[in-house]
Formats: sequence, C-alpha cells, structure tokens
Amino acid sequence: MLKNMKKTHIILSFLLIAMYSCNNQKSTQEIFSDILPGSNDGSLIITNKIMYDVPVVNEHIGDRSKNNPDWFWENLPTPEGDNFLKELLEGAKSGELKTYYYDMMGDYEIFDEIPKDSLKSFMNEYLTFRFEVLDTTSVSHKLRPVEIHLDHTNIKMLRFLEEWSMKDGQFCKKVVAVAPFFTIYHPEMEKTINSIYFWILVPSGEKQN
Repeated sequence: MLKNMKKTHIILSFLLIAMYSCNNQKSTQEIFSDILPGSNDGSLIITNKIMYDVPVVNEHIGDRSKNNPDWFWENLPTPEGDNFLKELLEGAKSGELKTYYYDMMGDYEIFDEIPKDSLKSFMNEYLTFRFEVLDTTSVSHKLRPVEIHLDHTNIKMLRFLEEWSMKDGQFCKKVVAVAPFFTIYHPEMEKTINSIYFWILVPSGEKQN
C-alpha cells in the first residue's frame, strides 16, 4: 500500500511539472521579443535592410521547366520565369514601373528616381554594352567597335533589397527594391561581366528624393 502511494505521488509530481512547463512555455514571438526591437504594427524587426543576389536562371539543370523535378534549384521555371523577366525589364524601360538609380556605395535610406524625360536615354546608354576588339583580319590591326544590346535573356540573377521581421511567430520578408543583374558575354570578350544599372519596384511608402 505504501509503495503504491509513493508511485502515485511520483506520477502526480511529474504531471504537475509537465503542466507547469506547458503553461509557461514561451511562444516564438515571445522568445525573440527579448532580443529584437519592435515596431508600431507589433512585428519584431530582424533588420531594416539586407541585400543579396538570387540566381534565377540555372542552365546546369538542363530542362528548366517544371517537367524537371529539380526546376526550382536557383531557377525560375520556363516559360513563366522568362516571361516574368521580360515584363519586368519592359516595365522598367517604358516607365510603367518606377526606376531608380543604382549606387553601389549607397545606404538606400532614400532612392533617387530616374526622371521620365531622361529614362529612354538612360536605358539606351546602359542596355547597350560597348567594347573594342583588335581586328586581326586587317593589315592595320585597327580596333573594331562591338555592341551588345542587353535584354531579359541577359538577366541571370536578381538583387533584392529587403526588410526582415517576425510577426505572430512568422518570418516575414518585405521587398523594398529589386535590381536586374545582367550577365554580359561575347565570344570576343576576355571574360564574362556582371552588372547592375538600376533598381525597380520601390513601394510608395519608402523614402524617395
């Protein structure tokens, strides 16, 4: 009888400890609220700025469509992804999407919008890559100019500027801006060049000049 009572007490003790632990378990939001600053909408700010590159064209996987089980590895599927990149670039060139100057050294607290009256000349200048090669077919060996007209097929990556936060225990990402990352290659070039020329898709709530 005494042994049974001891067993009962032990079981009750474990149950009480388990109930206490469950009732006092912190939620994900509460855990991170101790280390992350809050905002007016109740979210916790992980960082107000983070910039990184995302490959969107993976030519190593072969078939880039959803017929390939590996289509999502650093890749947007064809034809949807290619159509998206085309519309993104055309929207920026036409002015339907607001376009902003890209500054490698900028802190991006504010954005400088490319004026409508200079947008066409800006795009013509930066989306036409020019270089010179030595013309070995002529006796004089003069430098021969070469032009590469960039389009959506040159966009192999996208650069994102984002804000990261947590709300109601969920990880949230807010895209502040996105920049097409152009890959430039020509058989007569010594090496491939990767360049960014402008930002697009800055929400109206962000600071602008």
